[in-house]
Amino acid sequence: MYSVLLVEDDLQLAKIVKRILESKDFIVTLVEDGSKALELIKNNDYDFYLIDINIPGVNGLELVKYIRELKKNGKVIMITASVEEYNFKKAYEYGCDDYIKKPFHATELEVRIKHLMEKEEESIKFDDYEFIFSSSDLFKNKEMVNLRKKEKKLLYILLKNANYTVNNQKIIDYVWGGENKKDPPIRQLVNELRKKFDKDYIKTVVGVGYRFEI
Repeated sequence: MYSVLLVEDDLQLAKIVKRILESKDFIVTLVEDGSKALELIKNNDYDFYLIDINIPGVNGLELVKYIRELKKNGKVIMITASVEEYNFKKAYEYGCDDYIKKPFHATELEVRIKHLMEKEEESIKFDDYEFIFSSSDLFKNKEMVNLRKKEKKLLYILLKNANYTVNNQKIIDYVWGGENKKDPPIRQLVNELRKKFDKDYIKTVVGVGYRFEI
């Protein structure tokens, strides 16, 4: 389950895009203003950022620049009706991953997102371990480590954001999404996952979340 920050002031289009993404099990946060988006970007991590260039407050190009300055790992897709060469060049210069022009068909957006997902790294290696993202399997010296379903999901989201803090709400949304648990046992699950490693890679960021340091 991927998280998306959608920054779009055309509410009719935004609601359509949000509905499309949610039908594919994405968790979508929608904002209409660049200034509000700036605060969300500062305090949260997202897997995808879908950003219109011409929005109130801070414009989309500045948002992309800010995302990359913070070294966020998420993929950025610009959404715009602009045909100006300057905007196109600046978007890529600042670090966007793709660019989609209005009007666009729902299928085009789905294909572009799928393409970016497929470009993600297949695995991550650290010390004697390797984690395969496609299957969420963990190996130690090429032997599979037994993980429960929620341990796999927790490890996936932590390693997708390796060396960055993942906030508690994002963990809850990803690991327990759709279960409507009032107080998910995050700490207990983290402690159980810690036991699967020879050393403590998972650092607690008090009051914020957890970070997998490698």
